Amino acid sequence: MKLLILIFVIGILYTLFEANIKGFIGEKIVAAILSGLPKQQYRVVNNVMLGTEYGTTQIDHVVVSVYGIFVIETKNYKGWITGSEFGDYWTKNMYGKKYKFQNPLKQNYAHVKALEDKLVVAEDKLIPIVAFSDNSDIKVKTSKPVVYISQLKKVIKVFDEIKFEEDELDIYVEKLKKANITTAEARRDHVKQIQKKIETNEVKASAGICPRCGKKLVTRKGKRGVFVGCSGYPKCGFTR
Repeated sequence: MKLLILIFVIGILYTLFEANIKGFIGEKIVAAILSGLPKQQYRVVNNVMLGTEYGTTQIDHVVVSVYGIFVIETKNYKGWITGSEFGDYWTKNMYGKKYKFQNPLKQNYAHVKALEDKLVVAEDKLIPIVAFSDNSDIKVKTSKPVVYISQLKKVIKVFDEIKFEEDELDIYVEKLKKANITTAEARRDHVKQIQKKIETNEVKASAGICPRCGKKLVTRKGKRGVFVGCSGYPKCGFTR
C-alpha cells in the first residue's frame, strides 16, 4: 500500500515538474554528446548564466573552439515544431495539443550578444545552434542551424575555418567562468524574471496592445487564415 502511495505521489510531482525535468534531461544528454568532442580543439561549458543590461540570460551550452564559439540552445520537445525565422513564437503541436514558446533563434541571439560583450569577441566568431529532441519533427526553414540533438556533433564539425589559436581557448573559458553567475538566489531570480516577462506580455496582448512595440493589435488575413498581429507591420512582425 505504501509503495502505491509513493508511486502516486511521484506521478503527481512528475506532472507538475515535467517541463523542467524534460529540459534538464535534454541538457544532460547534450552535455554528454559535447563531451565527446576532441579536447584539444574544443572546450565545453554547460549551464552558463550571464548578467546583461536587461537582466540575466541563461545559456544551455557554450563550446569554445578553434573554429569559433558555439552557442547552443536545447529544446527537449516532442511533436511537430513549426515557426518562422523572424516570428516571436514557434509552436509545438503534439496530437493536436498546441503550445507556443519563444522563438529559440531570437532567444539564442540574445545569448550571442551577451557573450560578445562578456568575452569581447566579434559576433562573426560566435555560432548559434538550436538543437531539438530527436522525438520532435522540425518543420521550420531558417538560415541558422536548427538541428536534432543526435546531429549536433556532426554539425559542429562542419565548421572548419580557424578563428582562434589553441592557446586562446583557455583564456576565453576562464573569462566565461568568471562571468558565470552560479548562486542559487540569482538563478531563482532569473526564473522569476522570465515568468514576470511572460505574464506582462500576455496582459498587454490580451488588452490588444503589442507587447513588442506598444501599438494596437489588429485582425488580419494570411495564407493560413485569420490571425492577430501588430498594426505596425511590417516594421513590427509580432503575431499572436
